[in-house]
Amino acid sequence: MKKRTEILLLAALTLLLAASVVYVITVGSASLELSHVIGVLKYQLFHIGERESGWSMVDYRIVWSIRMPRILMAVLTGAGLSVCGAVMQSVVLNPIADPYVLGVSSGASAGAAFALIAPISVAPMTANVTGMALIGAMTASVVVYSIARAGGGAMNPISLILSGTAISALMSAITNLLILFAKDQQSVSSVYYWQMGSIASAEWSSLPLPAIAVTAGIAVLLCCSTKLNLLMMGEEDAMALGLNVKRFRLFVMAIVSLIVSTLVSQTGIIGFVGLMIPHIVRMLTHSSDNHVVLPLSAVCGAIFLVWADTAARSILSIEIPIGVITAFSGSPFFVYLMVRRNRAAGGRA
Repeated sequence: MKKRTEILLLAALTLLLAASVVYVITVGSASLELSHVIGVLKYQLFHIGERESGWSMVDYRIVWSIRMPRILMAVLTGAGLSVCGAVMQSVVLNPIADPYVLGVSSGASAGAAFALIAPISVAPMTANVTGMALIGAMTASVVVYSIARAGGGAMNPISLILSGTAISALMSAITNLLILFAKDQQSVSSVYYWQMGSIASAEWSSLPLPAIAVTAGIAVLLCCSTKLNLLMMGEEDAMALGLNVKRFRLFVMAIVSLIVSTLVSQTGIIGFVGLMIPHIVRMLTHSSDNHVVLPLSAVCGAIFLVWADTAARSILSIEIPIGVITAFSGSPFFVYLMVRRNRAAGGRA
């Protein structure tokens, strides 16, 4: 019965996601009729209806060329960050871990700052920033893992978190140093804006890479759900049940790093999604089973970020970086989580 309830919940949330995607296209500086949006989508996706039947080419451009790529990027980013957050909480055995625990965000910031500020141009600016952010994020992940494994000992969650903290501080220092010596104030402003997170620049051409990384990565992580459950029991118990903890942890962290690095290179740093959504899912389902938590986190994360992006582009006359919206919603949740955890610890004492 519980399994059936979880499947129904997943189906209901998936329908809610689809409805949200269609509805939020109507919201923005230029409001659109829902019937026009549906007409454009039916014509473009299924070739149903006649061209410009009740809708204009202006409607078409707003729906298909501007808002649809942006909303799909929000779906991919929300799903990817949420699943990676749930996985990292299982891997490092820490309920307040997030996808950026490996120093990915600070590494991406350093790479983006270098691309924006350093007087080197090897590609068009957008591709240059994205590429350097991806390189910086992946480099940070590799260094963090190498430090955590230094000395030949077994990598444990504490050494991983401490290594991530150290590398994050180093990468932040590099970013600040680049900003300090920057001569172009506009480039400095671009770095600050990039660090706040935004999907406003999403286009159809920018979707294939994150789409491949997120869908393939989530598929692989879903297949690892049973082993993640074993790891949550503790390293010794997992090893006793036949799990090669060292190899499995390395494999999972490589997948997470690839997903998060790809997303951060496209959207900047969007915080709290990977921390908050897995906990909301666990509260809704009263379950820590990753067979349940991972798929529901993907859908809930996508819904959350779709609506967060809608708020970012419609609350004020100017667009707010989406990272600001997620911080405003995530910070109170983090405080609630800590208070709840302290109360639980006090009750056990």
